Amino acid sequence: MEELKRFVASNSGSSNLMLDRMGITTEALEELIPFIAQRLQNLNSLALKNNSNPLTNIVDCCGVLGEVQSLRSLSVTIDEEEAVAVPLLVPQLNFLNGNNVGTPGRRKSQPNPHRKSQPLQGRPGQGNTTSDIDLEKISGLYNDVKMLYSNGQILSPADDRRMTIAFDKHVDAVTNRLKERRNKLEESYERRTEGLMAKHGMYDICFQEVLAYSETISPPLSAVLKKIRSIHTGLFQLVPEIVKDTVEATGVRGEERVEELLEELEETRLELERSEDETGQLLEAAEMLESEAKVNQSEMMKLRKQLRKLTTENEGLRSELSGMGAVKKAVVIGGRNYPNTIRQDDDNNNSMLALPPPPVREEKKEDNNTSMQNTQIVEQEPSIRNLTLKQLLAFVDELYASKEKYDKKCAASKLPRETMEQHMYTFLNQRYGLRSLIVENASAVIKAVNSFHQQENTVAVFGKILRNEIDEEFRFVQKQLKDTVMDLLRVHLKAKHVRKPDDFIHSLAENIEQGVINVEEWTDIIQYMYNEDDAMALGVMLKDAARKYNGQRIKEAKEAAKKQPRVKAGIDQDLNGKMPYADFLKVLLDFQLLGHDRFLTKFRDRFYEVDKDNNGIINEEEFRVLCGVIGKLTGKGKNAKVVRSEADMRSLLETADPHNNNHITFSEAVACLSGDIVEMVVDMHSRQQRLKEINIKREQKGFKKIQQGLAP
Repeated sequence: MEELKRFVASNSGSSNLMLDRMGITTEALEELIPFIAQRLQNLNSLALKNNSNPLTNIVDCCGVLGEVQSLRSLSVTIDEEEAVAVPLLVPQLNFLNGNNVGTPGRRKSQPNPHRKSQPLQGRPGQGNTTSDIDLEKISGLYNDVKMLYSNGQILSPADDRRMTIAFDKHVDAVTNRLKERRNKLEESYERRTEGLMAKHGMYDICFQEVLAYSETISPPLSAVLKKIRSIHTGLFQLVPEIVKDTVEATGVRGEERVEELLEELEETRLELERSEDETGQLLEAAEMLESEAKVNQSEMMKLRKQLRKLTTENEGLRSELSGMGAVKKAVVIGGRNYPNTIRQDDDNNNSMLALPPPPVREEKKEDNNTSMQNTQIVEQEPSIRNLTLKQLLAFVDELYASKEKYDKKCAASKLPRETMEQHMYTFLNQRYGLRSLIVENASAVIKAVNSFHQQENTVAVFGKILRNEIDEEFRFVQKQLKDTVMDLLRVHLKAKHVRKPDDFIHSLAENIEQGVINVEEWTDIIQYMYNEDDAMALGVMLKDAARKYNGQRIKEAKEAAKKQPRVKAGIDQDLNGKMPYADFLKVLLDFQLLGHDRFLTKFRDRFYEVDKDNNGIINEEEFRVLCGVIGKLTGKGKNAKVVRSEADMRSLLETADPHNNNHITFSEAVACLSGDIVEMVVDMHSRQQRLKEINIKREQKGFKKIQQGLAP
């Protein structure tokens, strides 16, 4: 152990530490990791694979490594189930055993909650140097070369330091050269060729060390390898010229290829015209069928009306026979204005759905004293049916599944997407076909959403998606949050019960999921998931929810204790600091929804300023106007504006409307402009802070405050 510590201390200035295949025991490894974290604060890559035993004390070891903020890559022998917890315990980690685990959702500092995790990108079309050069593989190969010098044993500190420094310098030199040359290249094939040459140069350090080693064991072998390296390098140097000649040769036949493409385009146009003719015929047939259906539906309504009339008369006769009196009817003198629309109010947002007019029949009736002309007897329209929460959630799941399939079909056919509201009517039309049934079911869904949105987060998210207040993809964020909470709960239980098997941990987690969670468990979870401010706010909200739950239970217990006084003393203590897991999860989901809704507030306002018909869909011209006000402002005061080049606009349009349908939904606009929304929110916050500071200074000097629109 002392020898290992001296070896680590000798590499204190290095960003890479390789301890693979050194026969380190599990106990020694668990003692060595805190020493590494203390001595190597600038550590970027740590390799611990293929030692005696897999790492078992995952929580303590990775908790220590989590304090090394510069650590980005870790290679360690570990069980697959335990590997899930490593990115949560070491949030700054990007690579674990060569796999990309750098997901923003696992970090404490949360950026845009909508933005999906992506690898770091360079300029458009340029690529990233680290994606072209697999440093993990090169580092592993170089470590194998180092093992040649030590014959499988621990390399001396001096030799290891020499080889490590040589490797770091070589990597920096090749990477810097690649970045410098790529900035000067315009064509994509030239950048890709340069990346290939850089990869060859990176592996060359391994070749050089093998040559140096072969010189010590067999000079003739070293001479042969040097010749092979020289030939190999010469062949690679020919690659740029070969690629350039190939591109130029292909360009000579460019005009012939253009003619071929024009011919293919003409054939496609003719095929499209034939398809349009067939589509027109199908539409005419569909209109005929629809007309026939309307006639049949009208006849059916007449028959139903006649049936109701006969039923009413039959009931009247029965009442007269039984002495119960005449049937009650809803009579309105002079008629009434029946509401042809149903309005469902939800907070400050309205959803309106057209309803068919009620069945009405007219008749004249003589009274002993007054003759009432034009009296309408209105048959009462049945009220909108009530859906249970279970029925509503089942409908939402079916609608989401249908929407996903429909979006895939649209992408394959290069057709525009529907909003969730549009697809709900498409979905109901496919299921029922009749307008009356579509209206009835849509009304029931809207009514249920307004009834249950405060009770169930899934319903609240669905309602906001339906009204185009948040993007459709946010429902996946909520699902990911649920999964992450359960994973963190298992990690917490595993740390608490280190010696218990996985089956026991899973059973405990399932019991908590179906029952209650205590303050220690949910505090640990939110501190891992959120930054300090958000965790503090959530802690207050969860404690308040726990107090309400415990207060209700205590009240129920006191009422029950009147009959059984002996059970009263132990109940209050048992409920302290606990709450149902479902309530805990709802607080987190509502917090996430509230944050996302606030994040999109300004963007939503700007979107509906250009969306004149308020249907959640804009065209290319409106999208250009939207892009002019979304993003980081340049300039001061009223002259501040978002500046975009035409190339940037074309790139945004290609992302938002790749098939040039002149049709961009609210969700597509959010996905395309998510980065600009973050810039806008951050910029607005910084400007507000700046304005606040300026006004404080002006007040101190006795000057008038500057208004919001004049902030620098």
